[in-house]
Amino acid sequence: MTIQEEVCQALAKKCAEIFNVNEADLGPETRFVEDLGAKSTNYVQLSAMLEDMYDLEVPYMEFHRKKTFAEAGEYINSLFD
Repeated sequence: MTIQEEVCQALAKKCAEIFNVNEADLGPETRFVEDLGAKSTNYVQLSAMLEDMYDLEVPYMEFHRKKTFAEAGEYINSLFD
């Protein structure tokens, strides 16, 4: 499994908890704002989860610009380059 796939899976699991939706309905093309109604505090929760998961710093302002789980996964993957 790639880092991008891991991130998408982790985001689906966490977003299912936060937004009380079915994890199976979430995937790489899920949009944070349009599909889930994510607010700034949710982005903070998600970036903190990814920081813990990968032991790296995820700049909130950059992460907040990502529109889909796939974009977030690409971004996290790029932090390893």
